[in-house]
Amino acid sequence: MSAVACSGWLGCASEEGGATVHETEAAAVGSTNGLAAINGLAAINGLAAINGLAAINGLAAINGLAAINGLASSDGLSETTGLITTAGGRDTISYLVRCALPAGHTVTKTYEGTAYTFAGSIGVAPQWETGACGLDCQESISACVLAHVNTSGRHIALWLDSDAASIGWGRSADYPYQEGAFFGNIFTSPAQAYYCNGKDFDLGTVPGRLGVSTSGSPYMNPFASTGGYCQANCTAPPVPYQNDGYQSCKGFKHVITVWRNFDPEIAYKVCNRDTSKCLDVQNGSTASGAQIVQNSASSATSQQWRITQMAPGKYKLVNVNSGKALDINGAMPANGTWVVQNTYTGVSKQLWAFTPTGDGFYRFSPGGNSSESLNLKNGNTADGASIEIWAWGGWNSQNWSVLPVGTVATSK
Repeated sequence: MSAVACSGWLGCASEEGGATVHETEAAAVGSTNGLAAINGLAAINGLAAINGLAAINGLAAINGLAAINGLASSDGLSETTGLITTAGGRDTISYLVRCALPAGHTVTKTYEGTAYTFAGSIGVAPQWETGACGLDCQESISACVLAHVNTSGRHIALWLDSDAASIGWGRSADYPYQEGAFFGNIFTSPAQAYYCNGKDFDLGTVPGRLGVSTSGSPYMNPFASTGGYCQANCTAPPVPYQNDGYQSCKGFKHVITVWRNFDPEIAYKVCNRDTSKCLDVQNGSTASGAQIVQNSASSATSQQWRITQMAPGKYKLVNVNSGKALDINGAMPANGTWVVQNTYTGVSKQLWAFTPTGDGFYRFSPGGNSSESLNLKNGNTADGASIEIWAWGGWNSQNWSVLPVGTVATSK
């Protein structure tokens, strides 16, 4: 079997213009130790909400969609009523088709003289193109669509794991954080739309996804009263995939587990656990060698950083205002060495490892030197206090949150 994956940070956005609606996505083939295997699926999410899905009715009710008929037929997806009649509804159709049908398959519908073409990509339920979509089909599509909801409407690269043959099990070093799992049946009335928190739901956070405050999401966590974590409430797949995700939750047999990473196109704030103040460049300087300090959170771009993985577990942090990277003053550090900004050259001291310390905080270690840590000098609470490197001691002054600008962390 071949491994099917979206390649890199490709665009899978829905486009509406002219006479067609389409999605584009490239495929890649991977293997493990020379043996071809299904190693998961990277995908782009950007469905701001499931339009046409309401608490009182699921996708099978009064929306021009019928699971008992194939999507390509007029009885399966109407050209006159329901989802096809609005831009939001057509966006939902694009994700339904994208999830259900494999790449190379399309469904075209004409509404009021305009033809809209919806492209398949993931292929968890190819039978729905021309035939009925039964319970297994409905659960598979539901998990896929829910996994792609992003309440910010932003497209984020994801890695998916599932029992679906078109997705499969497997991990990618480019997506180190387990966000959560999605499951349910959005074809029922009322719709059943669920998620649970992965072990890393509060790490590598991105807008509109689990771990940050969201509004308008169509799903709920049925395990919230017992902690909300998937690992305590769902069944893992068999060995050797037991750490890749979950294969059943709450009686649903088709689950999609999502993995993610920091998004290099998003600006982040890095703030100290002890003071809640954020990494800033002294006086907003754009000069090489300018010192890094803490300041009260503000909208200043000198407090905003873009985080890009350069190798597994190693990231560069580039200041939005100056375009320069977080660096160490001089050679690799001794205790008390200043942290500065410099033009990025790829030297090891400009690459940072993030080690989770609990509750959504991290230890920052330069150059893979796990014994050293980004530290607030002397635990100073004042604006303008220096940031230094110091041997890891576990203090709050060495713990840092990393959140997208404009978002707030959520608890489990």
